[in-house]
Amino acid sequence: MSLQLLERDHLKKRVEFLNDPEVQRTLNFDYPTSLAKTEAWFSKNVLASNRVDFAFTRNEDTAVIGFGGFININAKARKAELYIFVGDKNCWGKGFGRDGYKLLVNYGFAQLGFERIYLYQLAENERAVKATSALGWTTEGFLRKDIWSHGELKDQYVLSILREEWEGNGLYAAL
Repeated sequence: MSLQLLERDHLKKRVEFLNDPEVQRTLNFDYPTSLAKTEAWFSKNVLASNRVDFAFTRNEDTAVIGFGGFININAKARKAELYIFVGDKNCWGKGFGRDGYKLLVNYGFAQLGFERIYLYQLAENERAVKATSALGWTTEGFLRKDIWSHGELKDQYVLSILREEWEGNGLYAAL
């Protein structure tokens, strides 16, 4: 699996994934979305200094299987919020999400110089909870009824990993 900077060519696949009800269940993106709306979002954000977005591709065939990146980049504090989703349901339960976290965290610390990477995770997203726990993320808090998602208030966790934790964690060896 590899990261590719998000390009206009990836947007049709992003829309397909975001409009899939099973994929959307664990996300808080606008739903449903359109290609026109996604292209406008892309045009607005592609040069933004406070974010970087990627497509995840399989190495063997370069098929796009998901997306992720960093938002709310704070260069002074050397931190950012990570987001990730695997939209290709044929890849679910096969370690692609875990590998996506690894790729993004490695990039954030090694290439962008972050000291802290954090994320918000719906409490009901058991796959994501399991993946971040296995990769050494620390749960910093449980936010009760914190986010409006799919017609109801939902609980979410805030988690983080620090540079020194990443450096001492053999789970992030090069993929």
